[in-house]
Amino acid sequence: MQSQILPSRAALVDRIAMQFDYGQNLITLVGSSGLGKSYLAESFLTDKYPDFNKAFVKLTANTQEFDVVRQLLEHSFRSPLIDQKLSLSENFMLLHDEQACGPCLWVLDNVRHLTQELAEQLQKLAKSSRETIYILATAQQPQLIPESLDIHIEPLSVLESKRLMSMFYKDLPPDEDPIFNTFVAEARGNPSVLLSWQPQQQSLNLREQSSKVGSKSQWQWYVIALCLVLTALMVALVYKQELKRYWTPTQGDEETVATAIDAQEVFEAPNTKVEIENDVQPELPTEAPTQVETAPVGSILSALTETKEDTTNNNNALSEQAVTPEKADVDSTPATLSPVTELQQAEPELLTGNPWYLSRSDGEWVIQLLAVTESEIAAGFMAEHNEVVTQQFTVLRNGRTWFVVTTDAYQSLASAKQAKAVLPEALQKGQPFFKRMSKIKQEITQSLGN
Repeated sequence: MQSQILPSRAALVDRIAMQFDYGQNLITLVGSSGLGKSYLAESFLTDKYPDFNKAFVKLTANTQEFDVVRQLLEHSFRSPLIDQKLSLSENFMLLHDEQACGPCLWVLDNVRHLTQELAEQLQKLAKSSRETIYILATAQQPQLIPESLDIHIEPLSVLESKRLMSMFYKDLPPDEDPIFNTFVAEARGNPSVLLSWQPQQQSLNLREQSSKVGSKSQWQWYVIALCLVLTALMVALVYKQELKRYWTPTQGDEETVATAIDAQEVFEAPNTKVEIENDVQPELPTEAPTQVETAPVGSILSALTETKEDTTNNNNALSEQAVTPEKADVDSTPATLSPVTELQQAEPELLTGNPWYLSRSDGEWVIQLLAVTESEIAAGFMAEHNEVVTQQFTVLRNGRTWFVVTTDAYQSLASAKQAKAVLPEALQKGQPFFKRMSKIKQEITQSLGN
């Protein structure tokens, strides 16, 4: 018996046991996260059926399928020899023929990580095993295991929530405490939230809160004053730089000396003449007077302009010579030839074997009829039962090649069940079972990767 359990949860444990006694061998306990499904399953395993062989397996995302099979068989038989090539039901039947194990109670926690094939094996054992096998599973969603009875676990009431907290906390606030009542109401009957209560953080001390508010407001005023002082300093520094810029003394009395002729003056007076005058002119003989020739400024400017134009014309001629070969190359390029022939579309071929399965939709279902390690047996089986449309895929398991024969694909599980009901009696004796197309694709992909 576990340490403590609430009356409603104890009644739920008795209800599960009553369902097992009525003949329901596969039950799934469904509820959202934190409602105590695992704790309830452990309580059931501890309190009920003391004479059964019991096994508790907690599933995670990293749990392998063979690990689950090994744990269940090791808790049911004494030193079992498990064949990895066989399924759970086949191993159980072989071990039971060697040594009787007696009734078994298996608890599987968090079955959303359970593979579809292993779920079907559990359903098969619970339904047609020679021994009594009770299987209790926990999940957050219903209908994860086919033909399983789903029992939903409800949240705790307000009264039971406070009773649960009193089991784990000695000093709880009174029922009139508004903070405590708000916490219990917001927990909504979830035990994991209720047990996260922290009394020290949930206490209400007005003096401490007022002192914290006062110290916080003082720090805010200090920060504001510091920001204002820094802002004033920045404004003063900028103002000082502006004053230095505008009040720098200028030399207004000094005369400026012109060192160059303005270009505008040169272009405005093209017809003026430049005369050379000397302050002191030597006396020349009267018989041969010399005159200083004057040259117009416009002729000088026209000569400069002609020189610039000649240079520009030479550059343009060189660029035209460089572009001419490129145009010739472009003109000499032959035109793109149009394709003479067109690709012929190949006719689609009918797919068989592994490609047929890989081309199907993941939501389709098939009925597995046979799984052998010799291709001749599979071919003879398909030839013998040619009245049923069959397909075959090949996978590699543990170093051996398996040839698996299934029926044609069905759109839903209900359609597959209807097809199974009308199978010939010879095929019904082989105990065929349903298999999802996504599971077959996964096996083929893993086999190709090996």
